[in-house]
Amino acid sequence: MLCSRMQNMRILLTLLILCSAIFPSCVAPQKIIVEFPVHPETRGEFINELNAILVDTRAFEGCKTATVWTNELEDDKVWIYETWRTREHQQAYVNWRNETGNSSHLGPFITGEVRFLWLNQHQSTLSPSGGR
Repeated sequence: MLCSRMQNMRILLTLLILCSAIFPSCVAPQKIIVEFPVHPETRGEFINELNAILVDTRAFEGCKTATVWTNELEDDKVWIYETWRTREHQQAYVNWRNETGNSSHLGPFITGEVRFLWLNQHQSTLSPSGGR
């Protein structure tokens, strides 16, 4: 029985790979949080600058969403929550930003390492009543 399950998993994985190659939209969108450590006193200005350049981000191939978030308890952090068709699209975007240098003006606002946190979704198998 275990061998049968393993074969089924291999078949399912193969189908998923084929599906993603033929129909890229059938693959779940990739979600990432980009965390910026910033000077609290210039956070508002940083957010304004981010919102200005996010127009190009949202227009970049593969970008589905890009929104700025803050937390009232951490005034030294700003997050961008992004959804991309694939991780490769997001990496192409980051490469484009680095090559063009059109986000270099944000450097003085940033106080440390920018973190890229890819998110993995975990769905519950429980029904709303708590049973399976």
